[in-house]
Amino acid sequence: MKWIPMMLLAFAPAWASAQAADAKTSAATTASAPAAPAANGPIPIEDFVKKPEFEAMAISPDGKYLAVKMPFEDTTVVFVIDRTTKQRTATIRAGGENVIADFWWVNSTRLVASVAEQLGGVDRPRPNGELYAINADGSGSTQLFGYRANGDAGGSHIKRGAEKRFASAFVIDTIPGDDKNILVQTFDWANSEKAPPSVEMLDVYTGKTRRIGVGPKMGASFVADHRGQVRASLAPDEALNEVMYVRSGEGADWRVFNDPKTSKVTIRPLMFTRDNKHLYATITRANQPDALYRIDVEGGTKELLYEGGADPGQLLVTPDQQDAYGVVTLDGKTGIHVFDPASQWGKLALSVQKAFPGQVAVFGTFANDGKAGLLHVFSDRNPGDFYLFDTEKKNADYLGSAQKWIEPERMAAMQPIKFKSRDGLEINGYLTLPPGGSGKNLPLVVNPHGGPHGIRDYWGFNWETQLLASRGYAVMQVNFRGSGGYGDDFLRAGYKQWGLRMQDDITDATKWAVQQGYADPKRLSIYGASYGGYAALEGVIREPDLYRCAIGYVGVYDLGLMYKYGDIPGSLYGKRFLEMVLGTDNADMRARSPAWNVDKIKAPLMLVAGGRDQRVPVAQADALRDALDKRKVSYEWLLKDKEGHGFYRTDNKVELYTKMLAFLDAHTGASTGH
Repeated sequence: MKWIPMMLLAFAPAWASAQAADAKTSAATTASAPAAPAANGPIPIEDFVKKPEFEAMAISPDGKYLAVKMPFEDTTVVFVIDRTTKQRTATIRAGGENVIADFWWVNSTRLVASVAEQLGGVDRPRPNGELYAINADGSGSTQLFGYRANGDAGGSHIKRGAEKRFASAFVIDTIPGDDKNILVQTFDWANSEKAPPSVEMLDVYTGKTRRIGVGPKMGASFVADHRGQVRASLAPDEALNEVMYVRSGEGADWRVFNDPKTSKVTIRPLMFTRDNKHLYATITRANQPDALYRIDVEGGTKELLYEGGADPGQLLVTPDQQDAYGVVTLDGKTGIHVFDPASQWGKLALSVQKAFPGQVAVFGTFANDGKAGLLHVFSDRNPGDFYLFDTEKKNADYLGSAQKWIEPERMAAMQPIKFKSRDGLEINGYLTLPPGGSGKNLPLVVNPHGGPHGIRDYWGFNWETQLLASRGYAVMQVNFRGSGGYGDDFLRAGYKQWGLRMQDDITDATKWAVQQGYADPKRLSIYGASYGGYAALEGVIREPDLYRCAIGYVGVYDLGLMYKYGDIPGSLYGKRFLEMVLGTDNADMRARSPAWNVDKIKAPLMLVAGGRDQRVPVAQADALRDALDKRKVSYEWLLKDKEGHGFYRTDNKVELYTKMLAFLDAHTGASTGH
């Protein structure tokens, strides 16, 4: 079974939904979820912010079991469900304040899960290198890697003889024909910045490992072929350029396949083809988005498979997981592209897509025989419906919906937009207009994303955007320069441009919305989290007469403090990254830091912080708060001591958005007039 990343999608499976037994549909004819109830008053804030009932799903190789991930307030749980009896047969629970990051079937009865630290509500969980396993019937539960189960406070270990290693393990792949072992890469804590990661075989029953190789350089990641041989790797050089390496098989030496310093392009390997002679990979192009190629590993020849207005998304993998038949496209609205429309799986994917007009239909995991697979259907207004698809009968049995309390008919449409910035660079984004009405002269919330580098906004369901739209606000999301998804040159165009050209792109997007008649120039606001919080404050500093108010949520406000606090400067690569994207000139960083320029602020402010934020510690908010107090600039303040990088608990999120909406209404809402 080829190891592929599990889609972190939400669903309500059949045993959790009374509707499921009667909700059948044919993917070839009429595929739709049950009708939503009629609208009845404002949608409660809690309906938008509360966690989905389920987050992810995978079918066992023999098709007999489903594994599902269910979130709770402080953790997540993975349940194994017998498809015949509809009963839960096994459970893996993350300990402490951790969450299950991912999980996979190694064989038809053995499940492995990885654990991550939940840093907050707006940050991705950070894998901590711990692995757990359990049998489908609930027996054989064990911690394969890590020692929280033994009562130790931190770290991870594996044993080789009497040796205890403080290390982290991350799954590379399964080994075809081997139901007992998987491939992992391990990082020994003491040498993580001195030595390359090891490639090891991990016994999923005993936790014992056997080292079979090492990476070519520090920070390497790996791709295995369909024989279980780790043969491709990507590793950063000292300047953080991604160098690609290949080798003929286990025990062979690594050789450089592509060095960006000489080739002027970056090649990122994704997956081997069925014949193990070619690789699917993305290749960067000058001033364009990346394109997807099939590459001959030995000969080096390249065949173009897909190019578009944005970088390609995840591969669409055949049921036996030995090859790919297409790719998810992220150009404006999310979609799919198949390499050969006449092929078996390409034809099926296109026919299923046609059955869900206006939405995206993507297959997830399949049983090994290819007869049963999971289908996820979503759109900008639909958080997601889930089906069990029979590839022989071409029927899709409805399992449930991601957030069954959300009524798609009451949600707002998300429109892709495109415009030229002041220096001529093409900028993409999304505009969401509140449902009903003329769509003109509206109060506008400009919502720059976090990250910022390598992150972008996508077309799909966004609960925060929908919440704002439900209260009458238009919402602008901008993939400003420095964002991911539009090629490396576009990404690098944002380096050392925090508060400068990156901010100009956001300003230009705001003015574009006014010029197009969507936004009322007297009711403009700017709100963001993390880097978005920085951009919100820089917005009212650089354009003091443009925005009527600003909200900074777990934001960066003093660029110099990025080198002193938080989890980014704690590693060698983190420090190099900060130097690359921020620079090292203290005077320059102060000129681009909100905390050092509060005298320019005219707009009312709301600041939100988490006391346990590791990514952007509360010291950032404190620095801004102290500067505002010294200047006697008023602001609203919300601090939750037990929250991290973004609020995670539902009750705290309800409080946050209640206060946020009241703040926006007071300064830019419909009641403020013109």
